Amino acid sequence: MKFKDLSISWLLHSIKILLGDESIRRYIIIKKFPTLKRQLVKDIRTFNPFLQGKTREYKLKEIEKYLNYVIKFKKDIFVFSAANVQQDLDDIETHYQSFIVDNLNKKAYAIDPAFNKNAENFEGIYYPEITFEIIKPFLEKKGYDFQFISLSRPAQSTTNDVFCQSWSLLILLDLLTNNKFRGTNTEFKIPETTPKKYEMLINFYKDIFINSMPELMVNLQEEYNGSIIHCEYENCPTKEQKKKLLAVNIPELLRKMTKSDIQ
Repeated sequence: MKFKDLSISWLLHSIKILLGDESIRRYIIIKKFPTLKRQLVKDIRTFNPFLQGKTREYKLKEIEKYLNYVIKFKKDIFVFSAANVQQDLDDIETHYQSFIVDNLNKKAYAIDPAFNKNAENFEGIYYPEITFEIIKPFLEKKGYDFQFISLSRPAQSTTNDVFCQSWSLLILLDLLTNNKFRGTNTEFKIPETTPKKYEMLINFYKDIFINSMPELMVNLQEEYNGSIIHCEYENCPTKEQKKKLLAVNIPELLRKMTKSDIQ
């Protein structure tokens, strides 16, 4: 692998980790929508997939406890994200989904990056377990109309696309703009080709980290450095590669990235 490709792969890995972080997602949402009423840490949650010493039952009950809190506010909008919970510690699949709960109209919306409008139950390459097994039945029992946000085509259509954190956040931010999610027959347009899809992601990353929230570049740099220094994967960089990778100008690398770099 060429050094440029290696550095980009570590940058993309770092972005993926960062955009799955609860505090970072909350910060981005509030920065984009400062008038959103429910802004507290306990309001905008991201439930990650990792057991981290907890049981699956505990993780699932944690989400139900949060939902009970959400529906107490009869006129407010809540936004949150949740990933399928690990089956066990060897389960490395993460599939993030985002949600909008509109208490005023008793409606809830799910954003599944693998959503396939032509498939049974709209199920794409990943099963949105946390939606179907926990969030949807809970809210429907409370009298909420629950629906998936339609995607013109799946954002994630192959297992090579590991950017569920990015897609679920990108689509959520778009739908919150002028309350698009409340529109009739709302459908988020996913580009037809893979290069165009990845161009959308690259533009999203540049908007967040370079244009609208450059202060987050500090977090990205820290995640990038930490991932390389403390790498525990099979294919970790060599000592010499680590030295070169840590010397990379991350803002400049991201600024120059194109859609071909993400494939």
